[in-house]
Order: sequence, then structure tokens, then C-alpha cells
Amino acid sequence: MVIVRLLVWVVLVALIPVRVTAEAPNRHNVDFSGSWELDYQLSDHPSEKIRYLYIQARAQAERAAERAQKSGRYVDPRIFNVQSVVGLGRLTEKIAQATVLTITQEDDHIVISRNDDFALVCDFGEMGWKENAIGIEGCAWDEDQLAFQIALPDGLSVFHQFSIAADRSRINVATTVKVSGVSYPFTLNRVYMPFEPGEGMFECTYTIANQTSCTLSGRNE
Repeated sequence: MVIVRLLVWVVLVALIPVRVTAEAPNRHNVDFSGSWELDYQLSDHPSEKIRYLYIQARAQAERAAERAQKSGRYVDPRIFNVQSVVGLGRLTEKIAQATVLTITQEDDHIVISRNDDFALVCDFGEMGWKENAIGIEGCAWDEDQLAFQIALPDGLSVFHQFSIAADRSRINVATTVKVSGVSYPFTLNRVYMPFEPGEGMFECTYTIANQTSCTLSGRNE
């Protein structure tokens, strides 16, 4: 199945169905550095968003089919790929599963380390999109937001867009995944708050079966 096969690619790299024009390095002087943990209250809840988008996609498909029927045209129902919304949502959830970000930023580069995942690295001196053996990948500034992208030959595109509050109280990471043949790209917003290493607010475990479960850490007792 296409979603399962695409997961193999995601193990290698993850990152746009939308292209961003590369700008001069960090002209807004944005600083993402620090240690950040997931704020579950402000982040999207994957299951709820998948359910909402599935209902929305199904309603759109039904309206399109009804219009086609009234006009006497035949429309293959497979083109709507409504069931694929669920698979795409679960894939996006897997890609965006990191609960802790450790970000090191210098004048010429940034390294975003994510727990249980590979790091995102951007060289500010070589920004833009480059073609390699995997596909097209790269990073760029979009005004005051930092974008990472990869587009794979199988038709999978992944886009991470990082933005930070002016008071550095939160970082938002919008992860968008799109697959060729699926009409509905899926975006998941994950919000992170600063913390001192070893003193996180939550203690969390992640499993595919149970997703993420968290309890308050000892510092809040």
C-alpha cells in the first residue's frame, strides 16, 4: 500500500507541498535556540483533526458526486481518496511525533535535534532547494519563519515551518504532508514551550497503538 511504502522514505528524511522563495539569511534576526518541550494543550490533537478532515473530505466528495450525477457525468469515486485522509493523517502524526526539541543556532547555521527522530540542519549560507539522490530538499527563510522541505520521487512531500512568539514563550511547528493522488494535504500544528533540561513539565511515552500518553512530572507535585 502506498502509505506503508512511503513510511520507508520517511525513515530517511522528513520535511513541502508549497515552495518558499529563499531569502537573505535571517534578516529578521529570529533566534530559535534553546530546549523546548511539547505543549499538549495548545497543540493539535491528531485523532480529532483526522476525524474533522475526514468528515469534511467525505462531504466534499458527496457534493461533487451529486453534481456529477445531476449533469449526467460519470465520476470515478476513487479520485476523491477519502479513506486516504486517515492514512495521511497518521503518517503526519508519525513524522511530527517529537516531544522535545533541542535547538542550537549560530550566525551561519541551525541544528534542530528532535527526540526519537533525526535532526533538521540548515546552513544559512547555502539556503534554497537542491536536488539529490533522494529527491528535492532544502531550507529557506519565509519572512520570520524557517521552512524545511523534502519532495520525494514517489510523490511524497513534507514541509516543516517553524515560527516563534515575539516573547519566546512558544514555538509552533506546522508539519504539512502531501501525497500525489490524494486531494487533501494534511497539516498538524505542534506547539513547544521552553524548559530546562531535566525539569520538563511532562513525562511522556509514545506508542503507535496508544499514541502519546503523559503525566505531570515530579517537579509539579
